[in-house]
Amino acid sequence: MTIARGHLEVLRRTNGKPAPEIHVALDELGRIEQILERLLLLAKADQPDFVVLEKVDIEPFVEDVFMRWSEVAPRAWRLGRLAPGRLSADPDGLRCALDALLENAVKYTEAGDLIEVRSRATDRGVLIEIEDGGCGISEDALAHIWDRFARADAARTRAHGGVGLGLAIVDAISKAHGGGCTVRVDGETTTFALFLPGFRTSAAVPPAPIAELLRNS
Repeated sequence: MTIARGHLEVLRRTNGKPAPEIHVALDELGRIEQILERLLLLAKADQPDFVVLEKVDIEPFVEDVFMRWSEVAPRAWRLGRLAPGRLSADPDGLRCALDALLENAVKYTEAGDLIEVRSRATDRGVLIEIEDGGCGISEDALAHIWDRFARADAARTRAHGGVGLGLAIVDAISKAHGGGCTVRVDGETTTFALFLPGFRTSAAVPPAPIAELLRNS
């Protein structure tokens, strides 16, 4: 892949006129490279060193991820209330999981649709929620949404270059942390909730039971 990209980049630089074919080839190589990276990541999911835990200040961490994504697509981005405190997590893995959830939200929304990111302390950890006002998810798709290569809308996802690995990565990373991820659909509003244990809140308000938060989110 690297050799092929290198030759195409040289050809693009030395070509005296615009070459759409080269641009298309480089774009396809980029998609394949992303797929390979995700497959390699999933292949490591069962290894003991898949996640390396550190203490993460979760409030600025989530805010940083949000700020990066808010510049990617013209959506109605909203940063909700964030739970202050420290989380025992793999920073790279957590960022990868949040990136995958936000990429999914962007993929299934249009310009002007809401995407909100928020987090809440629970009695067992922290709940990071990503809500979008896109096209929703069918009941049939919900049963397989965490499977590898599963796609909520095959035609639409293919048009956006996806192959159904993003949510499988979220599932693998959350489980490696001893947590999990759920999804709730209310009409055209979809809310993904990423739960992670090992969180110590710095807020004065006692955390709510996680079961209650998931039920009322």
